[in-house]
Amino acid sequence: MVLEKELETYKNNKERLLKEANGKYVLIKDIEIIGVFESENDAINMGTKKFGNSPFLVKKISEVDETQTYWSGLVTIGR
Repeated sequence: MVLEKELETYKNNKERLLKEANGKYVLIKDIEIIGVFESENDAINMGTKKFGNSPFLVKKISEVDETQTYWSGLVTIGR
């Protein structure tokens, strides 16, 4: 599954991320947390700069997970 590693990394770090950055956006590539950003656009822009058209995860850090759509080039993956 696309973004499986990234989603697992988020899950494994969620408690810490909630304490440190609740309401912000995290950028994850494979099993690495690249950074935390104030806005979704900032996180997406950094991911695009660093990884181009390769899949990466940008997720809002929130107690309750929302349904999100992930973009990678021309591929859209609903989750």
